[in-house]
Amino acid sequence: MAALIIPWNPDDQQWDGPYAADVDAARRDGVILQRWTLPAHLASPHRGASQPVAERGMDVWLVILTGPRAGQGLIGHGTLAAVGALEDGPTTPVQIAFDALLPRGDQVALEPLVERVPGVLAAAGRPVVIDGTEETAMRAVWRESFAPETASVDPAPGSLPPAARKRVDVDRFEHDPGLRRAVVAHHGSTCHACGLDFEHKYGLDGGDLVQMHHITPPEYVGADYDVDPLVDLVPLCATCHVVAHSRWPRPYGIGELREMLARSGFLRGTALTDEQLAAESAAARILEASSEPDER
Repeated sequence: MAALIIPWNPDDQQWDGPYAADVDAARRDGVILQRWTLPAHLASPHRGASQPVAERGMDVWLVILTGPRAGQGLIGHGTLAAVGALEDGPTTPVQIAFDALLPRGDQVALEPLVERVPGVLAAAGRPVVIDGTEETAMRAVWRESFAPETASVDPAPGSLPPAARKRVDVDRFEHDPGLRRAVVAHHGSTCHACGLDFEHKYGLDGGDLVQMHHITPPEYVGADYDVDPLVDLVPLCATCHVVAHSRWPRPYGIGELREMLARSGFLRGTALTDEQLAAESAAARILEASSEPDER
C-alpha cells in the first residue's frame, strides 16, 4: 500500500475557500473537494522507477510543515479522487476528497509524528509518496488522534486502508451533529418507537448514543428543502432505525413501528431452556393434581 503526503502552507493560497468552514463542512457533509497539483513524476510512472506513484483512490495526508512549530503537524485525511491529464509540464492537476479535517491548533504535533513516520520531513516543500511501514505508521498515528462522531458505527475516516473501505451515500440530516444536538435537546434521548431511554439505560453518556431518523418522505426532499430538526427528525434506537429503513422508498413511520411492537411478544419456533421446560412440567403436575377429585 502507498499513500500521498502533501505539505500545506496556510499562508499561501493553496486552499480553495475558508479552511475553518470546511472543517465543519467535512464533518457535516462527509467530504470536501479540493484542487491541488502534484509534480509530474508522482502522477505518471516512469520506466524502471522504483518509487510508487500517486493513484486514484489512495490515501492523502495533509501536513503543515511551515510556520511556528506549535502550528505544524498532521491536520487532515482524504483520498485522491481524480488525476488530471498528463502533460509535458512540471505539474499535474489532481482533485482530493478530504473526509476529515482538524481545526488549526488541534493537529497531531509534528515531533511525535516524525518519530514514527520520518518520511514526513521529505515532504517539506513538495508532495511525497510513502509506503510500507511508514504508511502503516501514519494511519496508526491518525487513528489514535481522530475519533468518529458520537453514536457512529462507522470507522473514523482514514482509520482503515483503502481496500477495507467502501464509500456509501447516507442521509446527511441523520448524521449532522448540530441537528442531533437540537433534536436531543427537544425530544430527549428516548427511542420514539420502542421507548428505550438511552440515558436511563446506559447512564449520562447514553443520551448521545440515540440515532436520528429523518421522517420526511423522500419525494418531499428537493433541492430547496430546508430541514426542521424539531419536526423532520426523531430519536430512534439503532434496532428500530434499521427496521424503519427496511422498507423503501418510504420508510416505516413511527406509528407503524409501534404497531409492529404491539403485535409482537413471542418468536415462533423459539427453543425453550431446560429451566423453562422444568417449569412447564411442574405447572402441568400442579394442574393435574388440582383437577383430580377429592376422595375424602
